[in-house]
Amino acid sequence: MPKRIIETDRLPRGRLPFAQATVAGGFMFVCCIGYDAKGQVALGDARAQTQQAIDNIRLLLEEAGGTLRDVVKCTVYVTDRAYWEPMNEVYFANFAEDPPHRISCIVQGLGSPDVLVEIDATAYLGPEA
Repeated sequence: MPKRIIETDRLPRGRLPFAQATVAGGFMFVCCIGYDAKGQVALGDARAQTQQAIDNIRLLLEEAGGTLRDVVKCTVYVTDRAYWEPMNEVYFANFAEDPPHRISCIVQGLGSPDVLVEIDATAYLGPEA
């Protein structure tokens, strides 16, 4: 089964040389940071960036016919231990029921000094996806 690229004009394309999301074998792979539709990141606010990253994942899932309930695994990256609790509050508010498997990492940077949180998600959309 060939892969399918998922993109939406509701998120910025920027100069990134990769797809916003990819579906292959019934799974969707997506990684988002807290950029809004205008390409602006919520400066200095891990809660807002986490919510925007999850909203971006949600938009791409909807574009592919899925929902956040289809997410089976996330890897969350934060740039400072101080952002851990604010990120967790927002994360678990969005994944309150049957949360996906998760790996979390504290990293030195995420491409831009303004980016505090990045979420990599894998969703299962079914064999017909």
